[in-house]
Amino acid sequence: MRLLLLSVALAVATSARAAEDVGDPQAGFEYAKEICSVCHGISAEKSPLPKATRFREVADRPGITGTALRVWMETSHPTMPNIIIEKQDMLNVIAYMLSLKGRDADQR
Repeated sequence: MRLLLLSVALAVATSARAAEDVGDPQAGFEYAKEICSVCHGISAEKSPLPKATRFREVADRPGITGTALRVWMETSHPTMPNIIIEKQDMLNVIAYMLSLKGRDADQR
């Protein structure tokens, strides 16, 4: 019985945590258009900086998940400025990037 209660409690806690870490893809697109598009191609277009990976290419990499993107965005990159991004903005950009996964080149 204790094991069952513990399992239920963990499931509820995990669900609540997952629900609070949800981003808005449209808000992520707007943020990316304003901030990230200076260097990165955020839709079908090429990146303004050739070394800056297009969001669509990142989204289509094998194994890319929300967690992987969050770790990637929280890690400093030598060729990228250290931009401080609010948690909700980051979650929104991640949601937008994941929405690009598997889309045709002409889709946003």
